Amino acid sequence: MNEIANQRFQKISEFIQEKIAKNSLPLAKSSNSLLYRWQHTLRVAQYGKQLAEAEGGNPELCVTACLLHDLAKFETRDYGVEHGRIGARMARPLLSQLGYSYTEIENICFSIAVHVDDKADFEHPITIESQIVNDADNIDRFSNYRIVLNLAENSSTYENLIRNAEGRILRFKNYRGQNIMSTASGTLLFNKQIDLQIVLLERLIAEAKITFLPEI
Repeated sequence: MNEIANQRFQKISEFIQEKIAKNSLPLAKSSNSLLYRWQHTLRVAQYGKQLAEAEGGNPELCVTACLLHDLAKFETRDYGVEHGRIGARMARPLLSQLGYSYTEIENICFSIAVHVDDKADFEHPITIESQIVNDADNIDRFSNYRIVLNLAENSSTYENLIRNAEGRILRFKNYRGQNIMSTASGTLLFNKQIDLQIVLLERLIAEAKITFLPEI
């Protein structure tokens, strides 16, 4: 067990929790809430660790970048597509305080900066860590929890729910046919997520087709 790394992770967690405590955004369970954002962050970090071990990346740097990848989203201001680059700048002082080297900080910050649209505001080569963070984020973007929340939020009636499910199946099957991940392990996990969603949605639609009074 790497005690130094785990202590750093704990301090990053406490840093983010302080931001959550100061933020006026809702803590309710929705895909736009701070609670969801933190839960998403934890899952992304788990996927980052898993992918790092499979792909030969640095597990500590991957987990650290994953924990901080949405740092700007814990602010009261919505930075949109800039949240990766803003978050990277916000993370630098903390990473320095935690004792990371210059090279490690650059790698972590690059990984945070590019996870939204593959663009950073400083020069740095693509790293396996940056690819892993991007893949980990995309994998959780299609988590079971996220899909259930989004369906519930956008479905005021049962009919709307089924229409949303039908539309999502088409999207998911399209994603399934594309190679949009950066790593082989990321592709396997992403496709697994997509396959699970397709099965869930197909069963949901099948149930709707028998929701009527039977005749004998």
